[in-house]
Amino acid sequence: MIAWMSDYPPATRARLLDAAAEVLLATVAADRTGVIAYYREVMAAGRYLYDAQRKYAHNALIAALFEHTYSDEEREGDDEPLTKERLLARLAEVGEALHDDEEGAEFKTFLFELAERVAKASGGFWGGISPDEAAFLAELRRLLKLQG
Repeated sequence: MIAWMSDYPPATRARLLDAAAEVLLATVAADRTGVIAYYREVMAAGRYLYDAQRKYAHNALIAALFEHTYSDEEREGDDEPLTKERLLARLAEVGEALHDDEEGAEFKTFLFELAERVAKASGGFWGGISPDEAAFLAELRRLLKLQG
């Protein structure tokens, strides 16, 4: 049986829908750079998300991410500071929560591609990835249980 977004409990769905923002934050935090590099990273994330909305239009979980808005109840529930360690723990939860089906695999790939695009953007014209960013990408691959 194929599990689709509707097969995730509401709390898990909400958790998964936060994952893209957490990947973006964790990737930017992996290698502290200047204002120009930060701007390039944010622009790269925006371009990637724009393209991904079309590329993954058939994936209900990714489509829901673009439609997700937060209620006041969701925003108020979490006052803990968002440290690097906490981001990594939350991304590990995402890797655990996603089903081992086509939808889950695509969502993992979507998240990893987002991180990779952002990491490459801070490298300037040549799009190099710093050692800290490469280490983060390797850790993200492990946390999301991606092959390769």
